[in-house]
Amino acid sequence: MLIAICAFLDSQKNSKYFNRAQQSFKAEAIIKSASAKGGVKPDIIHVHSTEFANAAKVAGDRFNLPIVYTCHSLASQGISSLPGKLQTKLIRTANRIIVPSRWQAKVTRRLYPRIDENKMFVIPHGVAPVTKGSTKAASHKLLYVGRLIPSKGVEPLIKAVGHLAQEKSKVHLTIVGSGKASYMNKLRTLAKQAGVPKRIRWAETTPHKSVQRMYGSYGAVINPSKKESFCLVALEAMANGVPLISTTSGGMKEFVTPENAKIIHSVDSVHIARAIKEFWNNPEQSRKRTINARATAAQYKWPVIVRKYLSLFSDLKQGRP
Repeated sequence: MLIAICAFLDSQKNSKYFNRAQQSFKAEAIIKSASAKGGVKPDIIHVHSTEFANAAKVAGDRFNLPIVYTCHSLASQGISSLPGKLQTKLIRTANRIIVPSRWQAKVTRRLYPRIDENKMFVIPHGVAPVTKGSTKAASHKLLYVGRLIPSKGVEPLIKAVGHLAQEKSKVHLTIVGSGKASYMNKLRTLAKQAGVPKRIRWAETTPHKSVQRMYGSYGAVINPSKKESFCLVALEAMANGVPLISTTSGGMKEFVTPENAKIIHSVDSVHIARAIKEFWNNPEQSRKRTINARATAAQYKWPVIVRKYLSLFSDLKQGRP
């Protein structure tokens, strides 16, 4: 009951339900709305967003319900920021914490050393491919998908496009994602300084389903990130038969390898440009990597991941440690 209403409210965030100053949904308003929807008392509260930390805590205490928190990543603004404080509340309150990688589990334990290790579980993200065959798109058409924040490596990626453009290549980059207005302006200015404003297409607000359909129209997905808890985009590229050019930072090293992706060895414009050129110059090697990538992604299909979630929920409901 509560889980269903949360999904609906997350898309609204109007003042009736959401306190913008506290970046948090109002517990009483959500519980009242959930009760008005009818239905039976839920067995478990499952939370993905720090914005539901207060609501989950109040509902869990009031109805004596266990809380499961899927922690996709740690708050990028830091533990002392408002999102960081809400995340701390969730981590301390939750009966189970799910993280997408062993790397994320290690980092979380380091940040919260007093947390009971037995309540943390690693369950990776799932993937559902849209395209069945390998991409037929031109290799010079590159795609970046993700948040636009400094740690994602978008700045050196734009500079790398500038280096490649000077060599008279046909390189073109589509950037799907959004960030703070000030940082977006910085990136656009950087594109102008690199002489490639016409070689970069910006797609700020793109629904996830639309992004899924975009993969097959690009010759490669570029992921130059400095830090990733998992990186679903990398896995989606693999599953959809699109060559991946990526770092192996953070949790990515658990599934991104030289056998299934072209590796960016350092997050700077020179190494990113070099990786892209080597990808262009070795089409047969790229084809083999794409085949291997499909096999890797098959291990993360949603039915496999769902069974792991259901097993955890079942154990928690039955009171198993």
